[in-house]
This record gives sequence, C-alpha cells and structure tokens, in this order.
Amino acid sequence: GTVRLWYVETGEPLKTLTGYTGWRSLGVSFSPDGKTLASGSWGNTVRLWDAETGAHLKTLTGHTDDVHSVAYSPDGKTLASGSEDNTVRLWDTETGAHLKTLTGHTWSVYSVAYSPAGQTLASGGDGGTVRLWDAGTGENIKIITVHDDVRSVAFSPDSEILASTGWAVRLWDTDTGEHLKILRPTGGVVSVSFSPDGETLASGADNTVRLWDAGTGEHLKTLTGHTSGVVSVSFSPDGETLASGSADNTVRLWDAGTGEHLKTLTGHTSGVVSVAFSPDGETLVSGSWDNTVRLWDAGTGEHLKILRPTGGVVSVAYSPDGQTLASGSGWPNSTVRLWDTETGENIKTLTGHTDWVNSVAFSPDGMTLASGSRDGTVLLWEVPPSATAAPPEKRPEDVNADGTINIQDLVVVAANLGQTGENIADVNADGAVNIQDLVLVAAAFGNAAAAPDRSHLKTATAITKAEVAQWLHHAQRLDLTDPTFQRGIRFLEHLLAVLTPTETALLPNYPNPFNPETWIPYQLAEPAVVTLTISDIQGRVVRMLVLGHQPAGIYQDRSRAAYWDGRNAQGEPVASGVYFYTLKANDFSATRKMLIQK
Repeated sequence: GTVRLWYVETGEPLKTLTGYTGWRSLGVSFSPDGKTLASGSWGNTVRLWDAETGAHLKTLTGHTDDVHSVAYSPDGKTLASGSEDNTVRLWDTETGAHLKTLTGHTWSVYSVAYSPAGQTLASGGDGGTVRLWDAGTGENIKIITVHDDVRSVAFSPDSEILASTGWAVRLWDTDTGEHLKILRPTGGVVSVSFSPDGETLASGADNTVRLWDAGTGEHLKTLTGHTSGVVSVSFSPDGETLASGSADNTVRLWDAGTGEHLKTLTGHTSGVVSVAFSPDGETLVSGSWDNTVRLWDAGTGEHLKILRPTGGVVSVAYSPDGQTLASGSGWPNSTVRLWDTETGENIKTLTGHTDWVNSVAFSPDGMTLASGSRDGTVLLWEVPPSATAAPPEKRPEDVNADGTINIQDLVVVAANLGQTGENIADVNADGAVNIQDLVLVAAAFGNAAAAPDRSHLKTATAITKAEVAQWLHHAQRLDLTDPTFQRGIRFLEHLLAVLTPTETALLPNYPNPFNPETWIPYQLAEPAVVTLTISDIQGRVVRMLVLGHQPAGIYQDRSRAAYWDGRNAQGEPVASGVYFYTLKANDFSATRKMLIQK
C-alpha cells in the first residue's frame, strides 16, 4: 500500500508515500522533469505525487479495475494508464482531466463540429440525440433530445445557437439546450451550414439547397439545379459563395446573396458526399464515393489536384492554416487521412474507428481533429503542426505578438491611446495610437462580422461595457467608410452587446472544490448595489462581502469577479465542507453551493 523513494547512490530510504488505505500500489513512473511521480493501484485509481515533498497532488479516477501500468508522454503533458478493465486512459497531467475516446452515442455518429471558440464539441447521429462535449476534457456537458436521427450539426459563429438536421432543421440554445425554432424543408435534411455573419442558414435536402433567415426562421430562397439529393453545403469564408455537393456526382457554386447559379464542377464519377472551402476561400475540396478527394479553384472552377485514399470519402475538412486536409473514409477501411494541401502527399493515416468515418472537424487552433463514426464513437486526435511549415508572419494587429488577434490586443491598444512615436500599439504606423488602430484590431479579431463568443472574454484582461461604448462612440464619429473599418465598428457593436447582459445572474464559482481561495463571477443587467453572503450548511453567516454600487456588465474574470479567501469575518480559515453563497442586487437574489476541500 505504499510507494517508496530511495537515494540511488547509497540505497538509503528517502520518503514513503502513503494514502492507499490498504490497496496495493502497482506501476510507478516519473515525469520527464522528475518533479512528479505517478502510481497505479489495485484501487482502480492513479495518483500523482510531488516527488520532492511527497505531497499527494491528485487522484485520477475512472478505471473500473486494477491499474497496473502508468507512463508519461515525452513532453510530460499526458499520462497513460493501463488497467485490467481492458482500457488505456490518457490524462492531462496539469488538470487531471481524462483525455479519452468519447462514448455515449448508442448508434452511428454522423456529424461533429467545434464551436468557433474551440471549447465545445457537438456530435449528432442515429438515436435522436445531439451531445455537447468539453473539447478539452472530453466530458459530456449536455444531451439534447432531437427525436429525429441527426445527420448534421453546425454552430452559429457566436456559438450561441446549434443547428441540427433530420427530417427538419432545428435550432437550439447551446447554453440551455432549449429548442428555439424548427425549419421544415421538404424531405430529410442531410447538411446544414451557417453563413460567416450568422444571419443565414443553408440546408441541403432532396434535390435543392434552401436559404433561411437564421434569426426569424423565414425561408428566403430555394436553389434548384441538382438532379439528385444534396448531401453537403458550405459557405465560403467571406459569405459570398455557397458550395453544394450532390449524389448527382457534381459540385455547384452559388451566389449566396442572390441565389444565382455560378458554376458546376464535374469530374467525380460517383456521389459527392462532402465539400469545404479552404480558410482563404481560394480552394474548394470535395470528397466522393468514387474513392477520390478533389481540389478546385473556387474562383474559376478549374480542377487542381486529385487525392486517392482507399475507400469512398465520406467527409473532408481543412485545417485552420489551410496546410492540412483531413478526409474520412467509408467502406472498406474506415480511416482518417491527413494530406499536405500543397503537395497532395498523404502525411498520416489514423486508424481506430471500426466503421465509416462520417464527419471530421479541426479545432480552431488546428491542434486537434475530431472524427465521428458509424461505430457510435467520436475520437479526438492530436495533430502536430507541420515541421516544414514556415512560421506565420506577425500581423500588426497582433499587438502583443502571441500569435492570436483577440481582445487582449484590443486592451493593449486601449491602454496606449494618445501615445505618439514608436509604439507596438500603433497598428497603422502613422506615428500615433488612436481609435483607428483600435478599430483595425477589432476588424481582424476572428470573424468580425459575427458577435464574439463570451468564452473569449473569460481569459481576457478586464474590459468594461463603458470602455467599449466610449471606443464605439469615437469610432462612429470618425465617419470611416473603408470596409475594413466598418467591419471593426460592427465588431465593437457586437462586443458591446455581449458585455450587456440581458439578465442578472449568479454564476458558478471557480475553482470548485477549492483550497484556500475562490472567485465568484456574476453579471448585472442593470446597475445595482451588490452584496455576497457566505453561509455554512447550518445557514450561519460566515462572511459578507459588500461589493458596493456596480454598473451593468459581466463580472467574470479574476480582476472583476468577487473574491473569497476562505476565511470568516474574524480572519480565521474556515473548515472543509459545503458552503452556500448568495448574491443580492436590487430585487435579485440567488444562491449557489461550493465546496472547500483541504
């Protein structure tokens, strides 16, 4: 029941690690840096220890039988454990999260899609359910009962709406799982896609493509011309072109605004099952039952390249940098293949599914690929960046040079407003940091035509509604007509809306369980005097936090959320156990539970 550490040179005992309460410890493994030790046991658990102090850091649970072997990955970020329950589990060594095969669907998985922020993965298939997963941990967050078999899922650009298809198109609130709308084309719907601005939805059903107003559900247009069922639809990144793949062996390109037929791409000798645009919109990829993947010039329709996996191609997807293409195969091999888009070389073949790979999707950072299969599973694959790829050129809008243009860059520019001379925040290099620089960053932030995902704000430096309102006011007064500036102004308008909650709410504290401190986030729909009362399980007040008068807004990151140091009014640390925290703001009152674990 113990793990012992010894001095190698002398053979003298150094430390004894205890805590298995009678269970035998089995395999042990040091992390590559030597700072952490992992051990498996008869008790079905894996434990992580501080190798220097002997302190118990984490217990990883999930195996249903004895854990005989543990091993760290070379970078120390992942731990593998092997058990008599016939499984190998992968764990994130930093968080203890289980990185795993996602199971739960009882029938085929037909479609997987990442939210634009990359934090959520949606999967749909036979059995009438859509499942939402934490893309980092693999945890099943939510099950949405659809009743129809689900052929396709897609997130809106702001991540707030999920569309699913079966006998109809259904729209769902991704936070609550609430059913919002139902759109009823004729026949079963196989594919669905949101336009980049989130305002239009395209669906493929029978021999037609239909366009819908995503906000009202109104039917806008029906695009006709295919002579057999439309299996896949996809908008170009600029939202101006729509591609459709059909069982009639063709790909058609349409003007997304007018519905005008632009081109028909021919060459496939069997049904086209999946189509997707490259991130720059210049290339279109199509996968077909004729065992080929074809690349086309999206502007001219010229056939550029043909890739030949073994087996019919059921799904295709571009990586965010456009350098890698993923294809999922059906009969007879059920594999995922990665291709170099420049050379057409097959970089890697991923095996693990036991039936058709119906859907593939890259995470927004391009480091993970999700695949959904008719075998009822969703698999997550690590996709390392290409070793031959040149590092991306730094864009001036990436002010803090972290490789991502986001709200952090906006905040850096805002902090330097009014400065002159050489400055990293002078995006347009005119010698002064002003509102134009801020609007240029806003225009380059993700998809500026759509509302930002609130999850982006969780890790951003504190940013207030009042600040954004002031930026927007100054930007609008400049009367900038350039399309880039107009995109930036629209983004600021959306950002202001995101920072203006529609209702007051008390949110879950983090971390939870905690020791010794925690942060309590909340949001206010209107200005209010805010107090937080912390009580023990008997209802006795332990601590009252008077936060004072607060303007409307989101108080979510650590610089703005309420903070409790785990002490009572006398400054003494409170005991382990369950506590309740109550937020009062004007007429609003709400209570949640938290746990101190020492």
